[in-house]
Amino acid sequence: MDRRELLKRATLLLGGALSGSVSRAVMAGLDRRKAEKPFFSTEQRASVSIASQLIIPTTDTPGALEAGVPDFIEMMVSEWYTDTERDIFIQGLLELNAHCQAAGAGNFTTATPEQQTTALLAAEAAGKNHPGASPMAAFTKAIDETTPFFFKLKELTVLGYYTSEVGAKQELAYNPMPMRYDGNFPFAEIGRQWSY
Repeated sequence: MDRRELLKRATLLLGGALSGSVSRAVMAGLDRRKAEKPFFSTEQRASVSIASQLIIPTTDTPGALEAGVPDFIEMMVSEWYTDTERDIFIQGLLELNAHCQAAGAGNFTTATPEQQTTALLAAEAAGKNHPGASPMAAFTKAIDETTPFFFKLKELTVLGYYTSEVGAKQELAYNPMPMRYDGNFPFAEIGRQWSY
């Protein structure tokens, strides 16, 4: 079974615990290619790159940048998000800049990592009262197209990372066949054929 099929089955088992657009993308066979045409401006792309790397940094394993998460996020926002979700996401990027500018740090992309982290924490705090911000939101179907920016960004970053080859093989323990094949198993121990 390939990763795409595994994702589809996991989404069905979770009862569509991902947001609507992301769930639709997974069920349609989530493709990790780049967006067909650039959607983000240069500054927006840089902001997404920095934010995703702050969410999943490089440690003893590769981070979000090495996994191609910014390309994944751009593809999802441009091709799968509804207009409402897209507007919330773009507005969230503008608010990261506004937060940094209000703190005298310039834009989000030119701020220090500490200032960037503070801007992301402010974005998280701004949306914490939305039902989609709850840790149990995915299981109560509270995630919807009006879920705040930070939670959309985090969902796409985590999904993009763990569906990448880097995330699946280097961060997670990858075992495509979690059993062993024994071609010389004594039939007498079973006594009959396995059913499938």
